[in-house]
Amino acid sequence: MVKPLSFKGDKKVKKRKRSRDDEADGHGPASKDIKGGALQHQDEDDESWVSADAVTDIAGPVMFVLPTRPPTCLACDANGKVFASAVENMVDDSPSTAEPHDVRQVFIANRIAGTDTFSFKGHHGK
Repeated sequence: MVKPLSFKGDKKVKKRKRSRDDEADGHGPASKDIKGGALQHQDEDDESWVSADAVTDIAGPVMFVLPTRPPTCLACDANGKVFASAVENMVDDSPSTAEPHDVRQVFIANRIAGTDTFSFKGHHGK
């Protein structure tokens, strides 16, 4: 058997063993995990926003939806001025499904080291 060329420093490719159950159901090895249970379908290209159920869920880009009628959210301009902005992207007028339509509505959440508090920066870093 001819092997492809390999060079010093190349990462090794890990091989997976396939069981007969994987081939029989037609889904291949990706449909089962190592212990044999079914994996949840998770699309890596899924870019939808989710609600934070706990403080530990807060990380990276966030959007603050305010409980107003009609729904609004916090936004930040280039000078760092914070203001309320109308939410346009919602499913069935539900604020829990809101997604930003403007970069000014997105803040970046960072946990402050050694504390339980966060810092939030707008799209210009202010």
